[in-house]
Amino acid sequence: MATFAAPAPPTPTAFAYDEAELALVVTWADGEVHQIPFEELRRACPCAVCQGEMGRPGRFDREPELRPGEADLVTVELVGQYALGAAWRDGHRTGIYTFERLRALGERLSPGA
Repeated sequence: MATFAAPAPPTPTAFAYDEAELALVVTWADGEVHQIPFEELRRACPCAVCQGEMGRPGRFDREPELRPGEADLVTVELVGQYALGAAWRDGHRTGIYTFERLRALGERLSPGA
């Protein structure tokens, strides 16, 4: 019987802010580095308020434009060993970005992707 190992989940090794570019810089264990603009990170917030739930539209479905403060990242912090939590100047802080979600977002936004 053949056994197959599940692929290792993406693992970030560092997070940094690029204040000049207004972006979160994520360095991954495999050497990839992704720069994710704060605006894109906010629009990708996976919480129910932003994305909707149970058939109800989310905030960005109803009003896609960002309001003042919504793309001003205040801080990020690890959530367990699987995700990153973000706090925004407008007080929003319920989105938990799994490392898989961050990696996919970074790959989508990378030049040449």
